[in-house]
Amino acid sequence: EYVQRKTLLVLQKMNPKKVDKAISSIYTVWLSIMAVLSIQFARTIQMANSIAEFMIQPVDRFIAPIVQAATPDQYDKWVPVILGWICKSIAMTLAWTIASIQIAFASSMRGGLMMARAGYKALLKHNIRLGGLIVDDHEKTSIDEYASYAFAALGFLFQFAVGFNVPFPLKLVLWPFEMAEWMIRVGVMRANQG
Repeated sequence: EYVQRKTLLVLQKMNPKKVDKAISSIYTVWLSIMAVLSIQFARTIQMANSIAEFMIQPVDRFIAPIVQAATPDQYDKWVPVILGWICKSIAMTLAWTIASIQIAFASSMRGGLMMARAGYKALLKHNIRLGGLIVDDHEKTSIDEYASYAFAALGFLFQFAVGFNVPFPLKLVLWPFEMAEWMIRVGVMRANQG
């Protein structure tokens, strides 16, 4: 009864048009994200296929004869198939690692610039000029760009050091975002299956 009463109160007080517009906006953003990530997913899969095709010839030439010599005759037919699976698995791992590095690099550059600009604004707000390096218009100085390079390098090195994963203390705080990322990944995988 309590939940029903509160639900009816919320329905009476809410503006249905605003709710509809908000849900439509969320849906539009979701579709946009899925479209962009589907393209990136397809590029990563294509890169993995290219790497696998590149690997399979030397594997067939140098490794397959050794493996076939060590394999009983009744299982020889499986050697090329299994070596192909291994090549594809290695290629997929490499492709996803390269994609992770690209994403980490891009996000560290963007985050470095955001931190430098925010720090610059904070210094201006508190009237800290650092001997004339901080001027009123950040377009007239390069100090924010230099700081952004340093922040970007630190950010990328940190991401690299933690293996492009969220470290433990932040995992507790950022679990809703990890859940959303997981949902997006599942959505992209499903979108690319059909």
